[in-house]
Amino acid sequence: MSKTKKILRGSLVVILSLLLFFSSYSVNFFAKANEMKETTNDSSEEKNMVIIADDEISTEETINTVVEENNDPEFEDIQDKVDNNELNVSVVSPENNQDLEKSNSIAADAAVVEGNKSYKDFLKAELEDGKRVFLYGDVQAEEYKEILDLNKLTVKENDGQLEFGLSEEELNEKAIENGKEFVDESADASNDSEPSDDEANEKGSLDAADSEFTSHVIGYTIDKSQELQFVDVSINNFDENGNSIPNTNEMVLQEVINTQSEIIDTENEINQEQNTTDSFTFITDNKVKAESVRVKNKYSLVEKGYRLGLLVARMDTDWHLYKQNSEKSKKYDYFTLKPVTQVTSYKGIWARSIYTDIDIPAASDQLDDWGPMGDRGTSSISLSLGYPFSVGISMNFGENLKIDDRSSLAYDYARWQLNDGATDLNRNISGKTFNPAAGWASTGTYARAGLTVVGKFDNYITLTTKSDVSYDYSKATY
Repeated sequence: MSKTKKILRGSLVVILSLLLFFSSYSVNFFAKANEMKETTNDSSEEKNMVIIADDEISTEETINTVVEENNDPEFEDIQDKVDNNELNVSVVSPENNQDLEKSNSIAADAAVVEGNKSYKDFLKAELEDGKRVFLYGDVQAEEYKEILDLNKLTVKENDGQLEFGLSEEELNEKAIENGKEFVDESADASNDSEPSDDEANEKGSLDAADSEFTSHVIGYTIDKSQELQFVDVSINNFDENGNSIPNTNEMVLQEVINTQSEIIDTENEINQEQNTTDSFTFITDNKVKAESVRVKNKYSLVEKGYRLGLLVARMDTDWHLYKQNSEKSKKYDYFTLKPVTQVTSYKGIWARSIYTDIDIPAASDQLDDWGPMGDRGTSSISLSLGYPFSVGISMNFGENLKIDDRSSLAYDYARWQLNDGATDLNRNISGKTFNPAAGWASTGTYARAGLTVVGKFDNYITLTTKSDVSYDYSKATY
């Protein structure tokens, strides 16, 4: 979803409006789809999710526990959708595929698919047919791409291209092709959850927090009309002492279904907004270009923390990438990365802090501006980055919070930590949203930044998200 200016005919009043941006098979189960099906975001249509499992009976029992017997109030929404026929979840084996024909989404265990070529070919065909394919287990975006034999894992926006699942080697190769140089980022990497400035001793070190957890649910569709085209969910399970313990199969499948439920919620919200916009027939397009174009709107990164099998912590991160298009420098293009993170805690667990790190690793790129700049205690912030970025920042915490600015022009990183302002009282920042921004000058036609977000909670629960923000703007038009 991107923002476009709208103007009222014959009036000087400017109205901002949101504009939406963002199978049938033969008897042969693994037949390849020949053409893309027409898709719809009609919120009244029942969404059918099919989970492919070798052990159909056992998986069905697990699913029934999730959609019928789970007493955790955080997952009541799943059960409501099932009861109201908004969401249908079924389990099939490769020998019983009748439900696949009418499915919108398909999920499978990454470990099972990885060792089965027939699974790989079939799921790739379903993906090419416009369906959403989830792989669950211990799986990263790079592995998702490899398992399904995809050349690229991309989201196309504004005629530009964002690519996920690239290895460090592939990222550096792309950067070098565009005239950029990188240092060895692994040489200076730190394993601490919150790296100190002293550890950053050279340009380009992505030394922010390394998570001890992997992703556990990756969902993707090539259909650009669908919301949350790419989703990444990590599940972190702790015992009563805060020690990491293995996830249960029920927990992982629960998050697969919950992710589909949240996608439905997002689609419904977008449809409501679109219906409201459509009712104003007097709104027309404004052809004047904005100073900064948002070339990426949403990338859904979700980290969840369980304690003794109950959901107690959640951290949601989206990021928004802007390209400044009015500055005509012959050497640089200017970009702004604006991550948005919200921490939520449940069942007596308190959220303590949010740490955000934006690193600019290319030796030829330069961090130019960031905000908030400087340490401060505040309940609200309203500011904008300086010329040429034209991107504003606005936050309202509802109470006084402390922002510790740890950024460095010398090493080209912007870092902040958000804590409660009254640290002696150890109050809860659950529900608070932190959305800083960093602007940098980029050479060539390939922009890149490293993003790390760390959320800390009671009982030694730490949730970590890492993302490489990469954007090939060689063919982008605005």
